[in-house]
This record gives sequence, structure tokens and C-alpha cells, in this order.
Amino acid sequence: MEFMQAVNYRQSVRYFTNRQIDAATLRDLIRTAARTPSWANSQPWKVYVATGDSLKKIKAHHLAAAQQGVKGNSDLPVAHRTQWNQQAQENMVDWSTALQQYLGTDVQQMTDSQTRLYDAAALVYLTLPKGATGWSIYDLGAFGQTLMLAAADQRIDSMPAYKIVRYPDAVREIMGIPANTQLVMGIALGYRDPAKRINDFRSARAPENSILTIKD
Repeated sequence: MEFMQAVNYRQSVRYFTNRQIDAATLRDLIRTAARTPSWANSQPWKVYVATGDSLKKIKAHHLAAAQQGVKGNSDLPVAHRTQWNQQAQENMVDWSTALQQYLGTDVQQMTDSQTRLYDAAALVYLTLPKGATGWSIYDLGAFGQTLMLAAADQRIDSMPAYKIVRYPDAVREIMGIPANTQLVMGIALGYRDPAKRINDFRSARAPENSILTIKD
């Protein structure tokens, strides 16, 4: 797949089929993502991928906790939408309104997909040492984007989501992640379910003239 095809193919998919991703392919995706640049080549990341029994345990814990209304305690603090700047708040409102209008009576698909962790074939946890600098967080974000584009190149879909790292203590226990490590982001991987309408929704992007300044 050409680069721009991969960029345009990638979208946030919220329901996956039961088709699995083989271990060799997962390793290949991580190997590609590891080409991401980092501060002084620090390569600060560690990556944990849940499949098989580990994935089932994480999904079961998440579903039970969500249904019981257990409050999330992600390692990175979560900011209420009112704490974001005006531009971000407007984009969030536009996205939420468009999604609700698009789904109509299928709006429950959004919540259901989150409690099921998107029926992912694999969950990728991107981690950093506790106390890592903001530069490392930037580097890890670039790693995640490279990973998702590498997946798109193989027509594997992705969903980066707070919900995946909402209950980090259980993930640490199941995956054997050291206590001195913070779970920064989770990415669900799999193959999109064409029967779910929400998977056809594409969020709008701000025009470049609203975010770009070029000055000679």
C-alpha cells in the first residue's frame, strides 16, 4: 500500500471481527514502529501485547468493572473537556454531535464497543518508565502513530483509546508489567466488522488554514 493510501485507510475502528492476528505479524508491526525517532535515540518505550488468555482476562475484568461503575484510574491524568482550550472544545463538540447524528438509533454502539474493548484481536500497551519526560511522551506518540500506519499498510485496523488503559492495575497484574512503569496508551488491533455501522463513521479534520502558519 502506498503511504497516502495507508494514511487515508487508517481510521478509529470500534468493532472488530473474531479474525486473529498471528504473532509474526504483530512482531513485524512492532519492529516497524521501532524505527520511530526519539530524543538522542533514547527509545524509551516498552510494548506489551495481549492476545489469547491474557486478552480474555483483560476484557473480562474491564467489562465487569465498567458494568459495576468502577471509576477509572489511568496512569496519565484525565482532563475534563472544559479544561481543554477553546479550539479543542469546539472540535470535540463537533465530533460528538456528528457521531450522534450519524448513528441515530444505533448510538448505543459507542458505549457497547467501549465496554467490550472493541472486540479487539490484540491490545497493545505502550509504556514508559514512571517520571519519563514530556519529550519521551512525544516520542511514544510518534511510535503509536507509526504502529497504526504499519498496521493500516497490512489492512489491519486500529483504535487508540483511553478505555484500554482505564484500569491499569489489572493490566499490570495480568501482563506482568513492572510497578515502576506507566501505561501511557492502549491501541486495539484487529479487522473491522463491516456489519457495525459505527465503523463507517469518519471524523472531520480542521482545514489546514485554521492550524497552519507559514511565514517567509
